Parts: sequence; structure tokens; C-alpha cells
Amino acid sequence: MQPPFDFVHLDPSRDPPELYQTAFELFDELWAKLRAFQASCAQDHVIFTLIGHLELQLVVAGLVLAIQLDLLND
Repeated sequence: MQPPFDFVHLDPSRDPPELYQTAFELFDELWAKLRAFQASCAQDHVIFTLIGHLELQLVVAGLVLAIQLDLLND
């Protein structure tokens, strides 16, 4: 599964500020680490559920950041 933090842009003048790009890169990195850890702990239901919750939190944080970025670009 692709990380949900990729953004497509056609106009380089609308690139997000550097701090936003860094935040998206951090979310992407955390997502990859969670996925790798989840694969190694598939038998442990508690950890598997915790990782699912953390993934959901990352998606929500990325969504909030993307909305804020849209508001800045308008």
C-alpha cells in the first residue's frame, strides 16, 4: 500500500513550504516504519491493533496538514 502522504502538484510555484514538505516526509517515514513493524508482529493482536490506531492518527495528522496547506495556497 502506498503511503497516503504523497501530494501531486503541477505548478512548482505552489509547492508547499519547506517545513510542510519536511512534515510530509516525516509522516511518510513513520508510515513505512509502522508497516514494517506491523509485518513482523502480525501474530500479536494488541500490537497489531495499536499499529492500526497509530496509522489512523498519522493519516488524520497528514489530512490536517494538507488542509492547512490548501488554506495557505488560497
